[in-house]
Amino acid sequence: MQDSSMCFNVNISQTMDGHGRINLLLQLFFCFVVFASSEETKQNCSQVQCPGPLMYYKDVGCTPVYKNEGDCCAYKYNCDHLNARSPNKCYINNSSYNIGESLREEDANPCDIGCSCRDGRNSAHFTCAIVDCFFGPVQPGCYRKRNVTECCPGPVICPEDKSEIPMCVVDGVTYRDGEFFTPKNEPEKSCTCQEGYTGQNIEPFCITPSTICGTDLHHNEDIAERCIPTYYATQNPATSCSVAWRCQNSNDTVISYKSKSASPEGDSSGEKGMTCTFGNLTMNVGDELNQGTDYSSVCVKCVCEIPPTPTCQRLDDNECDVTNHSLGGK
Repeated sequence: MQDSSMCFNVNISQTMDGHGRINLLLQLFFCFVVFASSEETKQNCSQVQCPGPLMYYKDVGCTPVYKNEGDCCAYKYNCDHLNARSPNKCYINNSSYNIGESLREEDANPCDIGCSCRDGRNSAHFTCAIVDCFFGPVQPGCYRKRNVTECCPGPVICPEDKSEIPMCVVDGVTYRDGEFFTPKNEPEKSCTCQEGYTGQNIEPFCITPSTICGTDLHHNEDIAERCIPTYYATQNPATSCSVAWRCQNSNDTVISYKSKSASPEGDSSGEKGMTCTFGNLTMNVGDELNQGTDYSSVCVKCVCEIPPTPTCQRLDDNECDVTNHSLGGK
C-alpha cells in the first residue's frame, strides 16, 4: 500500500491548467482512500476473533509475534521465559520467589491470602489459605455491599428508601451500589459501584488485578510439566480463563495434520519456532492430540493453532459423549 505520507507532498500553490487541477483532485482522492482504508483496518482489528489460548499467553507474560506489520492476530507467541524457569522457584508477574517466601502484596489479588512458595513434586509452587466467605441469604429489599479491594462481601444494607442507594453510570449502563463493572476504555480494571464514584476509575472504586486468571499462582507445576490449559465448549480461549488442565500420560500421541486431506490455512510447520509442546511431545501447526487417554482428555480436542501451546477445548455434548471413556487413540 502506498505510504500515506506521500499525500502531503502536494504543492497546491503552483499554477495549474485544467489537467493539473484534475490530477491534483485525483491524487487527493486517492490519498483519502488510502488513509480511510488504513484507519478502517485499525478499527476492524477490535472485531477480529484471533485463535489460540490468548488469555493464557497474556496471563503468563508471553509476547505476541506478528507475521506482517499491521496484522490483527499474532501467528505465534514467544514464551521462552517459561522454559528458563528454575524448578526450585515460584514465579508470578515477572518476579521469582525462593521456597519459603511469602507472596508480596504487589503480586497478590484481594483473595490471594496466606500464599507462599512451597516445594513440589516436580517443581515449586504457591500454596494459599482457603478463603471461606460465608454469608447467608439477603432479605428482600436489601443487598450485600461489595468492595473490589476486599475478598469477601461486606455488610447487608437495607435502605428505607431505594433512592438512597448509590448509583454509578458507566458507559451508558447504570449500576447499583456493590455491583461490579469493567470500563470499556480500561478493560484491564475491575470495579465496583460505590458511593462517591464520579467516573474516575481509581481506588477504592477500581483496581488493576495482579493477574487475570492467576495461572502462575495456581498452576506453576502444570506450566513446568508443559501441561495444557483446557476450556469448556462455550468458552472463548482468547478471552477466558481455563477450567482445567491436560497433562501428558503414556497413552498420548500426536495425530499429524498431514495424514488428513486438508492442511491448515497458512501452513508454517517448516518455520523455526512454529511447533507446540505438550509434555515431551512436539506438534506442528495443525497437529492434534488423540482423545480419551485419561479423564482429562475425554471429549477434549487439542490442536496446535498458535504456538507454542496447543488449544484444548471440550467438544459440545452434541459432538461427543463424555460418558464414553473408551476413546483412546481417537
